[in-house]
Amino acid sequence: MFGVATSLAALLLIAALITIHEFGHFIVAKACGVRVKVFSVGIGGRLFGVKWGDTDYRISWFPFGGYVRMAGADPFMEGGGDDDDPRAQGAFMAQPAWKRLLIVFAGPAMNLALPFVVFTALKMAGEPQPRADVGTVYAEGGAAAAGVLPDDHIVSVEGTETLTWADVSEAFASSTDAALDLIVDRGGQRIPLTIPVEAGDYGDARDPYDFGLTSLAPDTTVAVDDPASPAGRAGLATGDTLVSVGGAPVRTWNEVRRLFLAAQDPEVRVDVRRAGTEAEAGVTALTLRRDPTWVPTPTEVDDDLWQAWGLASGMVSVGEFAKDGSAASDAGVKEGDRLIAIDDQPIHVWRDVVLAVAASASGKGSEQTTREMIVTVRRAGVVSEIRVTPKVVEDTDELGRYRWRPLLGIGSGGGTVIPPLVARPYAFPDALARATDEVVLVSGFIVEQLGKLTTGEAAPQESLGGPVEIFRQTRAAAERGIFDWARQLGLFSISLGIINLLPIPVLDGGQIVMYLAEWVRGRPLPLILRERAQQAGIIFLVLLMLFVLVFDIHRAAVG
Repeated sequence: MFGVATSLAALLLIAALITIHEFGHFIVAKACGVRVKVFSVGIGGRLFGVKWGDTDYRISWFPFGGYVRMAGADPFMEGGGDDDDPRAQGAFMAQPAWKRLLIVFAGPAMNLALPFVVFTALKMAGEPQPRADVGTVYAEGGAAAAGVLPDDHIVSVEGTETLTWADVSEAFASSTDAALDLIVDRGGQRIPLTIPVEAGDYGDARDPYDFGLTSLAPDTTVAVDDPASPAGRAGLATGDTLVSVGGAPVRTWNEVRRLFLAAQDPEVRVDVRRAGTEAEAGVTALTLRRDPTWVPTPTEVDDDLWQAWGLASGMVSVGEFAKDGSAASDAGVKEGDRLIAIDDQPIHVWRDVVLAVAASASGKGSEQTTREMIVTVRRAGVVSEIRVTPKVVEDTDELGRYRWRPLLGIGSGGGTVIPPLVARPYAFPDALARATDEVVLVSGFIVEQLGKLTTGEAAPQESLGGPVEIFRQTRAAAERGIFDWARQLGLFSISLGIINLLPIPVLDGGQIVMYLAEWVRGRPLPLILRERAQQAGIIFLVLLMLFVLVFDIHRAAVG
């Protein structure tokens, strides 16, 4: 039943996007004196409606969009005296070129205007945001030196109250002092801390990440690299996920660590989801027992949790290898190995792996070369060194843009989680300003991405999506709740507005170009040119839809 509801929500979003677009054409056409014959919500046969004036306002059978039918809107009709004669009074083509420009532009303009309303309403309503909780503190950052710890809740930065992580980022960015004064809540106690700032190190905008702070915490995936440890003897294995420790639910590794170290009994009961199983498959109860006979030899990265129980975060284990070849696998690294060091640099978090591999390369782009690295791993209790030379490969980043970089060809065995979400309402002026910034940012990114697709700097299969992908993303957003659904509505509306402004015949942008040329010339473009442009536009859109359909099917198959 829930799947049906989210599917309907996805259809509603798509219908709303198209209906809003068509309403823009409709309202401006009416204002310009054009006779609108039909305004339909949905497509297909008429289900019901009402005739008011010249317009049939109807609901059609299939709720996948909508349309506006204007009298005399076909520029290729010769005219025959009926109400679709483009030369008749109230006909679309009988209007001056500047009026037709406004009518055509109104559809994309309405799509671009909608996000301002949606995002402003979301921010005023208190759209949930990640709380201002510290997930990870990187050892080399200024925050670690100042004494910030994982799970600290940042109460204020430079006297500015911080409820969400966005508040923290904004407070860092706006600070210009030689030191950052923080107040953190640690176990109910408020502690003042000061992070020193080296002049010139961070440029004009400071970010928590620059100081070694992030809200992302390691999840509860475990790495068990010694079967003789209490964790190994209890039956835990690398890749398992802890659901609870001592009866207390856990969602981050920070919580796992705190509960284990606070345990006074010689036994700790845990609930575990076994590696490779879904949440619906249930959990297994295991009991870890302290073992004084287990006397391991710790390395620099083995903390007190590992030394007592043999438990480490799965983030620093090898989860999988690249499908198109892995330098690490070829060299002898195995899935489940726990990474201890790379070139004698300790591996505490996955970022340490990324930085170490990046340091192995010299040069730029496809001309990069890499040197051999020594990767230290622990496997079945034995620490060993493996020599690996990273491969320079071309892949895509999270934005779908091509890049060259050195890779070991391994993925992390664990993941990250964001802090709990809290409502963060803003007053109207602040909400509108933030919504405007967001619309401008997203619009700029889409335009830039379209440019990179044109120049071949971005991957079409990663950047383009058709109806199947739109439906899939919208349904996923609906499952997360009304706020995510509404945000998706705003984001897709921006995309639809910008894409419709592209100067492609058949799209609104192509019509705008033609009517603009007519306005400048004082007469329409030659009929044969307009016909050929329309034909080319139709062929282009059909081919494009075929391509994105293939991309959509591939995504559905692998994801």
